[in-house]
Parts: sequence; C-alpha cells; structure tokens
Amino acid sequence: MNLLFIICGSIAIKKCPEILKNLSNSKIYINCIITKNAQIMTKINKVEKIINGKIYLDSSEKNNKMLHIRLTRKADLIVVCPATANIIAKYANGYANDLASTALIASDKQVVFIPAMNVEMWNNSINQQNVLKLKKIGVEFVGPEYGYLSCKEIGLGRLSDTNKICEIILMYLNKSQTFKNKKCLVTAGPTVEAIDPIRYFSNHSSGKQGYEIARQLMLCGARVILISGPTNIQAPSKIKLINVKTAKEMHLAVKKCAEAKVDVGIFTAAVSDVSPKYQKYSKIKKEELNTISFKKTPDILKYVSSIKKNRPKIVIGFAAETDDCLANAELKLLSKKCDAIVVNKITFRNKIFGADENKVSIISKNKTIHLKKMTKLNVAKEIVQFIDNFIN
Repeated sequence: MNLLFIICGSIAIKKCPEILKNLSNSKIYINCIITKNAQIMTKINKVEKIINGKIYLDSSEKNNKMLHIRLTRKADLIVVCPATANIIAKYANGYANDLASTALIASDKQVVFIPAMNVEMWNNSINQQNVLKLKKIGVEFVGPEYGYLSCKEIGLGRLSDTNKICEIILMYLNKSQTFKNKKCLVTAGPTVEAIDPIRYFSNHSSGKQGYEIARQLMLCGARVILISGPTNIQAPSKIKLINVKTAKEMHLAVKKCAEAKVDVGIFTAAVSDVSPKYQKYSKIKKEELNTISFKKTPDILKYVSSIKKNRPKIVIGFAAETDDCLANAELKLLSKKCDAIVVNKITFRNKIFGADENKVSIISKNKTIHLKKMTKLNVAKEIVQFIDNFIN
C-alpha cells in the first residue's frame, strides 16, 4: 500500500519521525512532501532514512511539471500531518501555490488531516469554517486533542496520540483496498423521455446520491462504471462515465455492462416508469395536449437481479415513496428480486431531490437499518459499508 505523507510547519512536526517509523515497520510505502516552513523545523535527512520512498520539496517539481499529479495517483491515501491552519485554509479555498497544496487540489484519493496548532488558531471562526468546508467534501480529521500545548496554553490543539494516528492511517489504507479488483456499476440521475422536440417527461432527481456512492466506491479501490441521466455533476476522472438520456438508453447501457460481468450493482437512478408511446417530431400545439399515451419502460433493476449467469454478488435498488414507505419498499424488494432496497420518504419536510442531505432506510431480506438524516456523502459511506458487510 502506498501513502503520500505531507508534513507542514507546526511544532508538532517532532512527532512525525515516530509516526513514519511505525508506518514503515508496517510495510507501507511512503513518499513525503515537506513544505517550505516544515523544512526549517525538521531534518530532511532524518526523515529520508526512515521512509522507503522519496522526499519531495517545492523545488522537486522544476524538472517534473506533473509531479503533483503523479504522486497523488500513485498513492492509496493522502495524510497531512501536522496540518496547520495555513494548509487547511489553502485546501478549503482552492489555493495551489506550492507542491503540497497543488497535490491536494489534484488529488483523487481520500485525504486525512491531522491538525496541530494553538487553541485560539483552532477555535478561530474562519478556521472552523474552513474545517467544516473540508468535512463536507469528505476530508477526514483526526484530532486535535485537548491538553497542554507547546505554547504553554491549554485547550484543543495537541496532535493526537501517535499510536492512534498510525492505527487510523492503517484503517484508511486498508479501506482503500476494500473493493480492489471489484467492478461496480452505479446508475444515477433522472431519465428524460421526449414528448416532442420541445417538451419532455422526467422527474426531480439531481443524481447527487448516485454520484457520491460511485465516488466512495472509487475511494475504496473499485473500478466504477457510472451510467447517468442528465445532471449538473462532474464525475471523478477515474470513474468511467456513460451519459444517457432515456430509460431505453439506460437499459441498453446497463445490459451491456452487466453482460461483461460486474461484482456490485447499485441502481440509484430515478428511471421514468413510462415514456410517451408516440414521440412527435414537430411541436404539439397546446390545444392538442389534452391526452398523451404512455408505454412502460424497461425494468432495469429486475433485469439485473434476474440474470442467471454472472449476476452481481449484490444488487441494490432505490425507492422514493410518499406513503407506506417500508411496506412498499419490502414489496419492491421481493418483486424486483434484488438483495436490498434503499428507501426514503418524500415529504414537504423531507425534500430529498436536489438537497445535500438524505434520510434513508436500508431494507434487506434479513434486516432493516434506519439511518438518521445525514449528508448524502455519509449516506454513501453507510451504503458502501453495508455492501462490504454483505459480500464478506
């Protein structure tokens, strides 16, 4: 497993050799980026002797203009330790003016910050806003801890215990391998069924939940294919994105991928249940819009669940309901022959479509898991954990 370890200029830098030594003993391949301020506070030669990778400074990119990309692509995890208020602010606000900050901005891996700073710096409202920004996009924080600080003050700001840090880093590294060599298929977003060249029939799905599930699977090492209806979301570059519009197009794309064998199938897309029976090739005048005949669209979830040869190890469907949510989801679980249904209740108080939060229940044949309202990012993590438990 490969780790990119970014060292910043905090007094807690003195703990880094111990952390790096423990990780190296665990046979972790480590590359280090040391910031300009950190170079003043540590002996580069000492760090170089501990790790089995290389030390990189800002000057290292002079002869390799794509170093910030190469380092992050090679890594399975990126750790910033000690993380200063400066590096937190840079990453939270999109600054990329040295190797460390450029690598973070270019990263496609899980990032873990291990902060250490003065208590007032940590509690500063701007710093807390920056921390919150990063947490919202999935950056994990370890610490800081409460106690005596190097500046002789007391409060939150101490670097976490080195053994705890190593345990958490190893946990995230192992997590990055959870779905290694697994092929995962995710559908997301709405489908759009044309009525005429001007109008269409669709739904309110934003695709946010599906895209986040695809991203979390990617961070866990999976090869992800994302089949998406029209959304305004950019998929990570490592995810294979297949854009479709109609339910028929999504069905054909899913069929092609499923026949090539996938290990995991997650169908979050809000596929239109019907499409216009006849698509007009000229605009229908409003006086003629009294009735529109519809036909049923292909049942994608049932098709994948019913595959006899090379069926995915787990097939998960989604259900958005307004009434009798659990009962309807249980019926869907049986009729679609899938392994689990993720259901949410759509009400005026619980507006899911387009929101950044979701409240769902995961229903399988053996149990029902009720999750509290949380960000769609955290819902995605819960679903990925459910998949891992199911398969193993």
